[in-house]
Amino acid sequence: MVAELSVVPIGTSSTSLSDYIATALREVKRFGVKYRLCPTSTVFEADLETALEIAKAAHRAVINAGAKRVVTTLRIDERLDELRTMEERVERVVAKVK
Repeated sequence: MVAELSVVPIGTSSTSLSDYIATALREVKRFGVKYRLCPTSTVFEADLETALEIAKAAHRAVINAGAKRVVTTLRIDERLDELRTMEERVERVVAKVK
């Protein structure tokens, strides 16, 4: 399954969010899943339970880092008929664009 996680800290003292995002990404890494950091989110592969735990851990880590408010969005794409990696999904679309 592929999941997309976005953790947005609100109520920080700066417009820069990279420290908070790095804090959230450390939680993703801690679970040992395959992931890709993107400009506005992180995409990773995990089962449903792990994806939910990662979202919870990243959300709480950003709060613990000092954010006064955090908006977390988790989007799940669970295909049941075939397993496809993140890369395979992208490659299939790119091949059709050529």
